[in-house]
Amino acid sequence: MTLPEKGKDPFQEPGYELIKQQLFFRKELIERVHWFIRVRWFAVGGAMAGAWVLHLLEPKFPVLPLTLIALSIFVYNLIFRAVCRRLDTSKGQEVRPFTNFAHIQISLDLLALYAMIYFTGGIYSPLLMFVIFHIIIAGLLLPPLACYMYSFSSLLATAALVGLVEAKILPEQPILLQSSLFPHLLLAQQSMKEIMLVFAFFGAAVLITAFLITTIRRSLWTKGQDLLKVSKELDVSNAKLTALYEVVKRMGLCSELQELLDLATRSVANLMGIKGASIKLLDETRKKLIFASNYGLSENYLAKGVIDIEKSPINRRIIEGSFVAMGRIDEEDYFQYPEDIRKEGIASMVCLPLRVEKMPLGVFCMYSEISYNFSENDIKFFSLLSDLTALAIETLRGEINKTWFLQKAAHQLRSPFGAIYSLMKVLRKGYLGPVSEQQQDAILRCEKRLEMLGTMVNDLLKLGIKRQHADDRAIIHPVDGAKILRALKDLYESSASEKGVKIDFVIAESTPEVMADEKLLDELFGNLISNAIKYTPPGGEVRVALAEEREHLVHFEVSDTGIGILEEDIPRLFTEFFRAENAKALSEEGTGLGLAIVKEILDFLGGSISVKSKVGKGTTLTCLLPAV
Repeated sequence: MTLPEKGKDPFQEPGYELIKQQLFFRKELIERVHWFIRVRWFAVGGAMAGAWVLHLLEPKFPVLPLTLIALSIFVYNLIFRAVCRRLDTSKGQEVRPFTNFAHIQISLDLLALYAMIYFTGGIYSPLLMFVIFHIIIAGLLLPPLACYMYSFSSLLATAALVGLVEAKILPEQPILLQSSLFPHLLLAQQSMKEIMLVFAFFGAAVLITAFLITTIRRSLWTKGQDLLKVSKELDVSNAKLTALYEVVKRMGLCSELQELLDLATRSVANLMGIKGASIKLLDETRKKLIFASNYGLSENYLAKGVIDIEKSPINRRIIEGSFVAMGRIDEEDYFQYPEDIRKEGIASMVCLPLRVEKMPLGVFCMYSEISYNFSENDIKFFSLLSDLTALAIETLRGEINKTWFLQKAAHQLRSPFGAIYSLMKVLRKGYLGPVSEQQQDAILRCEKRLEMLGTMVNDLLKLGIKRQHADDRAIIHPVDGAKILRALKDLYESSASEKGVKIDFVIAESTPEVMADEKLLDELFGNLISNAIKYTPPGGEVRVALAEEREHLVHFEVSDTGIGILEEDIPRLFTEFFRAENAKALSEEGTGLGLAIVKEILDFLGGSISVKSKVGKGTTLTCLLPAV
């Protein structure tokens, strides 16, 4: 896992929020622009059809001008569609091109609409209401100022049209309303007062529409901003939790305490984008704190070494279970060495106890050069990381102690068992005197028991693979897994044949190399294959397969038609010394450590294992191994 560079939080960069907003409104504009172009096709068709229907009803209706206007709308809509496709393919994140495009569309549509309004009766034209439709579109797509600009421009255009007609500059076009179809709306019957009244109603409708639509848009925009804010917070939380998961996973693979502590301090500093972090652990007397790990702090700051809890009120409070968050460090009484804090450039800090249940282990602190730099969410996240770190420390200490004990006991038992086993063989073969047949049987049973104990001792020694000292640990490097599996093929084919079990090896030719160690991989393959043969009755089948799963992963699978595993036993399958009841019934031999060793190896290699089983039908164990 690659942690983000210290101080680099992509979600806090200045342009992040602006880019998110632009993408949000760019998407909205694109959708509306496409919709506007589609609606225009229907408008063209409706205008053409309406014009010709009215022409059939009233031959004097000006069908030619309206047809020409509709055709011009058709032509520029074709151009709009081509421009829209070009904008769609552009990789830019700017909203401006789409805003300008919306302005051009609305302006040309209003121009064409007013031409139609003129030819269908001017201010009395039924098409005048479609101006309000364009005001709504402007209010949805464009800023409020643009919406009001189009509203006043529409009113000016309407007033200009009325004025030009009244001044006889433009000839009257009252044919639609003077037709016998509309006898009550003859233009000659309308006075200037009535015209002004119609204009006033129209103007009020336009301005009210503009006000309502801009108010609604402003409300939607505010909600959009809130949504973007929530989205940003979710992005930050998701990124931090993903990184935290990776950190915890790596903590589980740490074999040394110092390695785990350094990972924790480095991770919190990088994830929070702060100056540094430190972990101080209690000494054996539990009265002093010792700097166990730090990241981003100078050697001068750490030179004091040991902190006396009685002389440091802040650390005493933390050990007692409180957390300390200081937005501005200016209270000298809190620190044993306040001058060092100032020299280090620390302006704010948060410290939490490292504890498992109620037992304190130490203090985990993070430091910032900025005053009041830590929010409530930062403290909650740090608290979670602190608790997980304390748990990992306690778990690792337990594992180290357990492994030390197991290895020590195994080493101490190995030589006596070897000596006793050799003596039993000497007795059974009669080198120390005659042995009756009954005595030989008893000695042979003892030898078998000693062999089982010897196997357990060897397994105990293997179990601490990733808890060994650094000099003895396996080195991960590219290994030809197919070659190792082929080397085991003859051995296990012979073993299966002796038991009457059919075994098939399917090894893909193009299997990539595995990031592992030859001995560990041999141990992994051997344990799983021998287990499958062991728990498959005569006449059964075992299948072993090795192939590439996907990029950087190799799939190793062992399936059998054996006794199977109870569903409730599967979670405990990789626990030390665990053996299922049906396994014990089939074979008395077994240490219950084989699969624990397999899991230990896979954890060390960064692989995984899954189990599918049905009692009486068989078991399939699938390993995923990291590949080159």
